[in-house]
Amino acid sequence: MKNYLPANLSPAQIERLQQLEHEFAELTGKPLVLIAYASRNARTASSTSVHSTSTTK
Repeated sequence: MKNYLPANLSPAQIERLQQLEHEFAELTGKPLVLIAYASRNARTASSTSVHSTSTTK
């Protein structure tokens, strides 16, 4: 993951990510954490892609 850094998310985006964590946890019946990363190689903030991965605790 050396080409990615933690994504710079707004408070609203963090809240939405937490909502998604809760929704997916309800669907799977297991707690999980979504983690957002941004490409280190992005040239502008608007072109930075955010990737999320899920893992169970």
